[in-house]
Amino acid sequence: MKLAVLASLFAGATAFAPVSVDRATTSLSATRAVKSAAPKKAAPVKAAPVKKAAAASTGKKNITFNTTPNPTGLIGDLPPVGFFDPAGFAAKASPEEIVRYREVEIMHGRFAQLAVLGMLLPEKYAAEGAFGDDFLAPTGTALEVFNTDPIWVALTFGVISVLETVRLLETEPGTRTDAKILEIGLYPNQTPEKLAEYKLKELQNGRLAMLAFAGEVVQELVNQTPLIENLQS
Repeated sequence: MKLAVLASLFAGATAFAPVSVDRATTSLSATRAVKSAAPKKAAPVKAAPVKKAAAASTGKKNITFNTTPNPTGLIGDLPPVGFFDPAGFAAKASPEEIVRYREVEIMHGRFAQLAVLGMLLPEKYAAEGAFGDDFLAPTGTALEVFNTDPIWVALTFGVISVLETVRLLETEPGTRTDAKILEIGLYPNQTPEKLAEYKLKELQNGRLAMLAFAGEVVQELVNQTPLIENLQS
């Protein structure tokens, strides 16, 4: 009888004792476990080849030039698109026309980069009421400026037209995209490889900006909502 009572008391006490349960594995505990076990396993492993590969990869450029030259000899045919000429303009054009096409593409890309900012900044100021309540009213979109301030729009296009005319008069084909940036010392490292990389980056940024600006215009025509509101939502 006494043995039965003691056994029941012992069983009741063990019901409140903490149970030994393995903790759930998390990324932090797994990381600590790997770090703590690393010195034991790192002894027989030679890490020299890995360090050499890592050192070599640090100098890799984020843009790789095409190893196979295209028929025009121009840069800009990057994967996955490659030499993108679905309409066949390059096949029909003379070498002089090819150079002109590239100059036009670069200038359109530069204008598009400014236009992307020209859509976002006025809408930001309109949302903050910086130029009054009637600025870009009532929708608050950048395209509303054609209705609220047509005179300023006409003056802006007039100034751009004058500057472009001066640029065409003072330059010759093949040099129309030269903005004299190198002469003012913004790029001290002017090696041929570095300059080619700068030109390729500008070309790609301009292409992206042209697509972005077209997307901005279409988006505002469709839903009549400022870009800033779409970005913040």
